[in-house]
Amino acid sequence: MTEEIKNRFNHYLGIEVLHRDDEGCKVALKIRPDLFNSIEGVVHGGVTATLADVAMGHGAAPHVDGVQQCVTVESKIQYLYPARGELLEAQSFVLKRGKSLIIMEARVTCDGKLVACATGTYARVNNK
Repeated sequence: MTEEIKNRFNHYLGIEVLHRDDEGCKVALKIRPDLFNSIEGVVHGGVTATLADVAMGHGAAPHVDGVQQCVTVESKIQYLYPARGELLEAQSFVLKRGKSLIIMEARVTCDGKLVACATGTYARVNNK
């Protein structure tokens, strides 16, 4: 399953939504040289954080017609290892779902190795 993403930045990076349900979301990004930091072969931390944020945002509230239904209130990421490889993936999980705020967690892997953990708070928005 590849869900349509209307977010131009996510599309530019090449992020794909692989799976989404009420418990969370899984997204993926094929690693390419223009995503490296100044250390050859290591993905920039901002890319890793973006992937975690996308997974958590999609998991917090499903997009409607490709448009997000929540925004990030705050997020934190812990980098465990350099992301080196071919495929970066993030799997998010709902920790707590409130009326207007959703607390999320994400684990980011690179070729199956855990490279980062993130948490975030997301607020529902009314796009009508």
